[in-house]
Amino acid sequence: MTNTPETYFRIRVQNLTAMSEDIITTLSIDYGASGISEALAYTQHDLAYEPRVLKQRSHEIDVFFSEKPVTEYFEEIKKLDDRISWQIYEEKHKDWLEEWKKGFVPFALTQKVWIVPSWQKIPAEADKSIRIDPGMAFGTGTHATTQMAAYFVEKYAQKNPDKIKLMNFLDVGTGTAILAMMARLNGFQSIKGIDIDLEAHRVSKENIKLNEMTDIQITSELLEEVREKYDVVMANIVDGVLIQLRSELLRVLKPEGQIFVTGILVERESLFFEKFIEDSKLKVIRRLEKEDWVGFWLARAT
Repeated sequence: MTNTPETYFRIRVQNLTAMSEDIITTLSIDYGASGISEALAYTQHDLAYEPRVLKQRSHEIDVFFSEKPVTEYFEEIKKLDDRISWQIYEEKHKDWLEEWKKGFVPFALTQKVWIVPSWQKIPAEADKSIRIDPGMAFGTGTHATTQMAAYFVEKYAQKNPDKIKLMNFLDVGTGTAILAMMARLNGFQSIKGIDIDLEAHRVSKENIKLNEMTDIQITSELLEEVREKYDVVMANIVDGVLIQLRSELLRVLKPEGQIFVTGILVERESLFFEKFIEDSKLKVIRRLEKEDWVGFWLARAT
C-alpha cells in the first residue's frame, strides 16, 4: 500500500503563444505531469448560456506534478522561448468537500424555516428546519433565487391555510429537494420533484429521507412526460431554460394555478417578460428582486 504524498507541485507557466502552449503541454506530459489546465478568461451569465472566451495576447497554463520537476524540464521550456516565465507552488493535498463543509453553517432561509447541514446541530432558535447534504447537486439555499422561491411558497401557504392540504405541488429541477421540502413544511401534502440530473435525483432522495419526508415523490421524468396538472408549479431555473420550457410549464398548471419562476437575471428581465409572460394569460401577483436576480409569482388569469 502506498501513501499519498502530503503535497504536490503546481507550475504556473505564463507568456505562451498558442504554438508554445501545445509544445509545453506535450513536454510536460513527457516529464511526468499528472495534469494540465489552461487558465482561460471568459464571461458567462449562468449555466444556461454558453461561455464566451475573451481574447488574450498570451496564454498561461497550470501544470501539476506529484514531485518537483527536474531542472532539465525548465531548461527545455527556456530553450523554446526566453519570454516564457513560470512560478513554482508547493501545495498541500486537501479534501475539498471537507473544506467546503467548514463554511456551510445553519442559516434562516425564511422567517420560519432554517437550512441545517446534515453534519451540524439544529440551532435552538430554528422554528422549523430542513436538513440537507447537498453533495454535488444544485441547491444549498444560499442562492438568491432559492431564497425568493422559498419566500413565495411560505407566503402562498399563509394566504391559503385552509386549502393548502388539498393542493398539489410540482418542483421542476428539484436539485437537493429544498423547495419540495419547503412545500411540505408549509402544508402541501401531494408533492413531486423532478430532475433529469442523476446526482440530483440521488441527493434529493437522500435529503427527503433525512428529513423523514419520504412520501415526497422524486422522479427523473422529463417535464414533457408529466401528465398530472398542479395547483402550484415551482421552477427555480435560469431564464433561458424557463423560456424554452414555457409551453410545458403552462401545460402542467391547473386553470387557476400559481407558478413561481425565480431564475431571471435582472438584465434579461424585459426579454423574459416578453417571451414568457406576455400573451400567456398569466398575471403578476408579486415581483421580487435580490442581488442580480428577479423572481415572479404568477397566477393563471381566470
